[in-house]
Parts: sequence; structure tokens; C-alpha cells
Amino acid sequence: MNIEQFNEYLKHVDPSKQEMANNWKASIGLQAVDGLHVSEFLLDIAKRNIDGEITIDEAIALIDDHYSLKENR
Repeated sequence: MNIEQFNEYLKHVDPSKQEMANNWKASIGLQAVDGLHVSEFLLDIAKRNIDGEITIDEAIALIDDHYSLKENR
């Protein structure tokens, strides 16, 4: 998966999906500006949020849990 797949959502008729895709692309783009690469995990979470499978609060919790587990290793 890559960030370009979010472009499909920008063509979507549902304005909330368009807005979420734009927000995720902006967030991911800001990471790239700093030379950082996002993980497949984060891209999957973003897609699940845009698709309505999880809320933004659930996405944040999943991301926080994922990286807190990595820190404890």
C-alpha cells in the first residue's frame, strides 16, 4: 500500500471520505517533509478510518498502542 491509493478517495462522492483522505495525506506528507517514512501499519489504519471501519479515536488508540509496545521491546 502507498499514499497514492488515497487519491481514489478524493474522487469519492462522499465529502467526509474526501476530507478524511485529504487530512491523512497531509499528515503523511508532513512526515515525508521531515524525511520520515510511514509504516504499512499506519497506512492500513488510515485506510480503515477513511473506509469507516474505525473512528479517528480508535485509530489514535491503535497507533498509540502499537508504538508503545514497540518502545517496550
